[in-house]
Formats: sequence, structure tokens, C-alpha cells
Amino acid sequence: MTTPSLLPERARILIVRLRRLGDLLLLTPALRAIRQTYPNAQIDVLVLEGFHAALLDNPDIDHLIVVRRGQLGWLAAMLACARGRYHAVLDYQSSPRSLWFILAAHAKVRLGWRKRGMRDWVYTRHAPGWDEPIYVARNFVRFAALIGIPSTSDLRLAIAMTAADRQCTEDMFKRAGIDPGRPIIALSVASQVDRKRWPPERYAELADSLIRANLGQLVFTNGPGEIGQVRAVVDRMREKPALWDYGSTTLAGLASIYEHCHLWIGNDGGAKHVATAAGCPTLVIIKAGDERFWTDTTDPSQIAVCDPQPELRDPNSLEGITVMQVLDVATRAIDRLRSTRRVPQR
Repeated sequence: MTTPSLLPERARILIVRLRRLGDLLLLTPALRAIRQTYPNAQIDVLVLEGFHAALLDNPDIDHLIVVRRGQLGWLAAMLACARGRYHAVLDYQSSPRSLWFILAAHAKVRLGWRKRGMRDWVYTRHAPGWDEPIYVARNFVRFAALIGIPSTSDLRLAIAMTAADRQCTEDMFKRAGIDPGRPIIALSVASQVDRKRWPPERYAELADSLIRANLGQLVFTNGPGEIGQVRAVVDRMREKPALWDYGSTTLAGLASIYEHCHLWIGNDGGAKHVATAAGCPTLVIIKAGDERFWTDTTDPSQIAVCDPQPELRDPNSLEGITVMQVLDVATRAIDRLRSTRRVPQR
């Protein structure tokens, strides 16, 4: 049985997770659990520039050490690690990239994933199961048990939003004629990884079907450089979505959009975790088997749609997932949300 006495009450703790947005949001339950166990500790997080937006204004973090681009940025971050005089470093990355920061911090307690590689010698304690099919947020909390963090069922993801973010969304929806008294469905059709991208023609057919069935008003969302993928879907549609080309927004602004929606549908990726953090129920179109990592299967608000017969096709393809299959699951999700009054009744 682990105990919080492993570290002093006012311990200085460095947490390393360099990337990506989804992984950083999935880290937030572990950050909350560490803060609850060590309320007087200094908790710093080391993260790459750009991805740090996921943790801005997180109440469980004292300082974000942002690794800027270029050699000077990396050297500055290593120097910050060396000056931190940390009692413990939790290396959630455990990769060749993170190795140098762990060495620079020179902490007495160094935690990393056991990967059976030459880097394992760097760590004083090893967490098992870095690639086990466990919801990543739950696995991140399990990792923290090595410094006495108790198991928790609180796996809520966290992302900070301001009143200005929410007002911007409300104004944008009003200009688009979106009725807050009717269900609003967010569609995230873009992906930077080809194998995670459901075909645009299927998204177009799904979107038309959702509108014709009067299941909700559709809002297409996108990240930087992804508007072309959204356009490829909208151009194939016969019906008109409520909103799609709204310009650029911050990560907090995207979270606010999802907070105002009643269901999120999209590809496996960071946007799914932004929606979860914003409290929006999700329906992710995902490779069979991957849902065990990226959805909390104990949470009915997180739904995964996979190929029912993946053994018959390319294991990295989403071609076996049909429009009718996704539409059926989406319809049942909306009906269930209506029954619990989580979406408007009309």
C-alpha cells in the first residue's frame, strides 16, 4: 500500500508530458489527484510550446515550463529543470526527448514507464503498463500511485474557459441563427492522421441524414489548417449546416463551442478530449481496439463506434464503419439525452 509520506509536505514536483493536446487533457485527472494528496506542494509541468494551451490556467498547476522551439528554447527549459531543485520528477513521456530534462532535473525520485529499454536506468521507480489497453486518464492516475496518490474514480478532464469565451460562442451562435432551444450537434470531421479519418463522403451523408431526421443543428469545428477537410464534407452535402466556416479560435474557444453543444461526433483525436473536458457527450468513430485507450468505457456519455468485423479488413481502416451504423448510434444517443433532459425536447 502506497502512502503520501514518500515526499515531503511541501515537495517540489515536476511533471513531464511534452505533447499532445489530448494526452495533456487526459493528464488533468492525475494532476488533480496529485494536488489533493499534496495540497502544499509546488507542482510544475513541462510541455512543448503550442500544446501548453491545454493546461493554461489549470488550478492544479503552479507553473508551466514551456519548451520553446529551437535549441535555445530546449536549453532554457533544461536550465529551468536544473534550477527547480525538484524532489520528484514524473516522466509521463518516457521517451528520448524527455530523457534530457529528467537528467537535468537531477531529482532524487524519478518516475517513468517501464519500457524495457536502455532508458529505464534513468528512473528510480517504474510504472508498468504504458501500452496496456486501459483508458489513458485512468492509467495516468495509476502511474501517480508511485508517489502515494490513491486510486480515484474522478476521471473528469479539465480545461479552462472564461466568461469572454462563452460570450463569444453565444454571439457566434446567435449570428448563425442557432436556436438554443433545439439540440446542437458538433461534427469534428478533420484529422491530421490519415488512418483516423472517416471518409468525407460518409460524413456528408451522415450530416444530411442528421438534418433530415431533425436530430439537431449541425456545427462543424476544426483546428488550425483543417478548414479544407471541413469544406470537403460541406461541399458534398445537400443540406445546409447551421455553422461551419467561423474563422480561427483558441483552444478555450473551441471548448466553449463544445460546451454549448449537446452531442459531439467525430474522429479519434484531440478534439474528442476537448469535448469531454467541456462536458459534451461524445460519439467517436474509431479503430476497433483503440476505444479502450481513448474512451472511458464506464462512462455512458462517451460512446465509441467501431468496425463490427475488423478482422475482414485492413486493421488501420475505418471503411467498415457505415453511415447507417453511426446514424443509429447517434439517434439513440440523442433519444437517451432527451430522456434525461440533457438536450432540449424539440
